[in-house]
Amino acid sequence: MRRTIPFLVVLFCVALLFACGSSMSPTHMTNGVPMTLTMGDTPPNGVAVLFFEASITGATLQPSDSTKSSISVLSAPVEVEFGHLQTDTAFLSLSNVTPDTYSSMALTFGNAEMTIVNHSGAAIGSCANNAVCQLTPSFSMSSVTLSGAPFPVTIDMNSVVGIKLDLDVNSSVQNDLSINPVVKIAHFRQRQDSDDEQEMEQLDELDGQVTALGTNQFTLVNRRNGQSFTVNVNSNTVFEDFDRAGCTASPQDFTCLKMDQIVEVKLSENGMGTMLATRVEFIENASQEAVKGTITSVDSSTQFHMVVFREEPPVNGISEGAPVAVTIAPNATFQVGGEEMAEDGGFAFLGFSFASSADLMVGQDVQVRPSMVSSSGSVTTITTDLVRLWPSQVTGQVGTINSGSNSFTLTNLSPLFTGATPPVTTITVMTLSNMEFEDFPAQSPLAPGNIISVKGLLFNTPTTPTLVTRTIENHQQF
Repeated sequence: MRRTIPFLVVLFCVALLFACGSSMSPTHMTNGVPMTLTMGDTPPNGVAVLFFEASITGATLQPSDSTKSSISVLSAPVEVEFGHLQTDTAFLSLSNVTPDTYSSMALTFGNAEMTIVNHSGAAIGSCANNAVCQLTPSFSMSSVTLSGAPFPVTIDMNSVVGIKLDLDVNSSVQNDLSINPVVKIAHFRQRQDSDDEQEMEQLDELDGQVTALGTNQFTLVNRRNGQSFTVNVNSNTVFEDFDRAGCTASPQDFTCLKMDQIVEVKLSENGMGTMLATRVEFIENASQEAVKGTITSVDSSTQFHMVVFREEPPVNGISEGAPVAVTIAPNATFQVGGEEMAEDGGFAFLGFSFASSADLMVGQDVQVRPSMVSSSGSVTTITTDLVRLWPSQVTGQVGTINSGSNSFTLTNLSPLFTGATPPVTTITVMTLSNMEFEDFPAQSPLAPGNIISVKGLLFNTPTTPTLVTRTIENHQQF
């Protein structure tokens, strides 16, 4: 009997995965070496891309023996929003592949949607200067071949394989705003299947609705792309903010989780399909809706504009990628998530504030709870009684480093910041304990000139905004 191996594919928004085409039909394997596929993103310079979603319609491995059929590693098309994968990872698929030597990988794309802010000083296509525009870009090439390093790869018997892909948005978006995907393989990992407790990949900010509860596990469905995850919990899983759902358990635990709640989960995946939640954070109750967006302008003490990048569940009258106006209801609540407020290395001791509309600024990622959605002409307006600060992902160049205060400056920012009124040209980044430094070769230290992405809470502090982070992603290799 021919054995196959688990194969995990994940997405990390710096590059994407493609491989050589073949006239042969892909072969779907039902057994074999587990393989995981994931993906991420390197943000663009110039025009700020605030939302970029595309369908991954196919991914195949081509054996080095050209007489053999290609092997599909994507069971169904998956929609991926790349704009918020600067420091995060999106799960594409878990499939099984035959042990063999493979020479390349092919990935194909379907429809795309993109929202940009144009602060270039001139119109770009149909997008006027200083406008936020929702576009439907075409692909000049809908597939790409990856045959360079680490290919050729030999997938061994009794192993588990993971591939992390990076889509370079900066190079992929052309001057006419069409898409020519530029993809690299960020990581190729292979380990023995006996090491089943070893983490293959970590997935952060997976939003969804709880659709089933079991014994120390639950089912989470992401309504945007239809993906369903069976999520396990253990004694180390941290539950946050469920007091807002009325849970009185102390410490908060699995009993706080209820059907149809909207939650955000941080997952550890072992490459064989086992998803372990390291953190589960409450977002909204079953009867409520949650809309997340990136602020593009703050117009007054009662209104701001944002581009929606996530809604859970789908909200009538709102689509992901759409620019919307947000009206802040009187006595609205401003809050920050429990994880970010934690005393264990959290920011509370720094004295930063997010208590009113005066603390809002361009570039912040926020969650609002729609109490009413209305449309007038081409403008959609959400009225909300809740504005919640979420971690932003910001890319720039390291300026000066102050090791004494565990901080550094971030310059060469996106036009989203530099084109704002007033312009933001520098952000002070403060690092916390338990920092995660990703893709720094040979554990090299942070240095002036590094091109990086940081993820953290962005505060409208006097003179220079401050971002408090635990995650820094290196893009210097690009």
